[in-house]
Amino acid sequence: MQCNICGGDTFATLKDRGAVRCNTCMSLERTRMLWMHIERLGVRRGWKVLHLAPERGIYTRLLHMLDPKDYTVADFVPADYPFVRDCVQIDLTAMEDWPSNKFDLIVHSHVIEHIPATLAYPIFHLHRMLKRRGTHLCVIPFLPGAYDECFAQIGPGERVRRFGQDDHVRRLGTDDLQAHLGRILDLPEMPDARALFGEEALRAANIPESNWTGYHIGTVLALRKQDYKLTF
Repeated sequence: MQCNICGGDTFATLKDRGAVRCNTCMSLERTRMLWMHIERLGVRRGWKVLHLAPERGIYTRLLHMLDPKDYTVADFVPADYPFVRDCVQIDLTAMEDWPSNKFDLIVHSHVIEHIPATLAYPIFHLHRMLKRRGTHLCVIPFLPGAYDECFAQIGPGERVRRFGQDDHVRRLGTDDLQAHLGRILDLPEMPDARALFGEEALRAANIPESNWTGYHIGTVLALRKQDYKLTF
C-alpha cells in the first residue's frame, strides 16, 4: 500500500479505523479518495480551482499542477493554514461578493457540517460560482440516523452528543438523506468507488472496503453545476 498523494508507505492508526493516516503527508482515507477523484477529472494548468480548508498533501500537488493565479485557497481562519502561500478569508455564511461562473473545480472535505447557515445557502453559492461545466467535489460526513441541526449555543458536550464533534452545527443522517441534502442536490442513489477506480486501486491507496460504497464519513460527491435542484 502507498499513499497516492505523496507516495508514503507507512500509516498510523487512527482511533478505531486502523492504520489509515499517512505518516508523510497526514492524509486520511477520505483525502486519498478525494485525490483519486481530482485526478480522474484531469485537472491541469489553465483550470481555475477553489480549495476550501486545504489538506496539505492535496494543496502541495495542486500548487505544482496549476498556475498560482488560478488556484484560490480559502478558509474562515486563514491563519490555521501556515503552509499555504496565500490563504484568503472566506465566510460561507456571506458569499454574495464571490464571483459567479468562475471555477472549473471547487473542492473541500468535512466543511459543510461546520457552517452556521441554512444548508441551501452555501451550496447555492458554491454552485453559482462554478462554470457551466464545472465540478463541485466535496466530502461530507454522513452518519447513521436522522438529520439534526442547531445554531444555538448548546455547549461542546451537547454538540458532541448530537453531531459527533464539538465544532459541528449539523448531523447529516443517512436515514433521511433525501429529505435534507437530497432536496437541494441531485444525489447518486448509491455511491460506488469500485465502479470508478477498481478494487485494486482502492486497496493500493489504503482505502478500507468500508469506504468503497454508500454514504459514510468519507463519501466523495462529484457534483455538476446543474445538480443544484432549487430554482425560482
